[in-house]
Amino acid sequence: MPNFLQQCQKNYCGQPTSTAVNGIKYYSFSGVGQITSALDPSDYLLAATGVPFAGESNDGLVSACSSRLGYVIRDNYRMNHLDSADQVLGLTAWGESEPKSIYRTQVNRLKNANL
Repeated sequence: MPNFLQQCQKNYCGQPTSTAVNGIKYYSFSGVGQITSALDPSDYLLAATGVPFAGESNDGLVSACSSRLGYVIRDNYRMNHLDSADQVLGLTAWGESEPKSIYRTQVNRLKNANL
């Protein structure tokens, strides 16, 4: 098992101390919230699939703590699992960053780090 996964298991919801394995740096980000747009029919499905997390922040399919691999950029974007890929008509939460913008920021971060 890679070192970063072992670190995540030891400190389930903390910032992993090891963010690189075999010279490869890992970064992660995730969202919390299932219903982000009342017009998006998939949000209601994700609200139902998020019920088993019982009080733990999640995006409808994955808990925020389970998404923490490598350096955690942010784990509280107001988006659900499908919003992160603009799945339904590009509908996102009002006032939240567009997923494409988040991905561009990440690409620029990696580029500036010479990765």
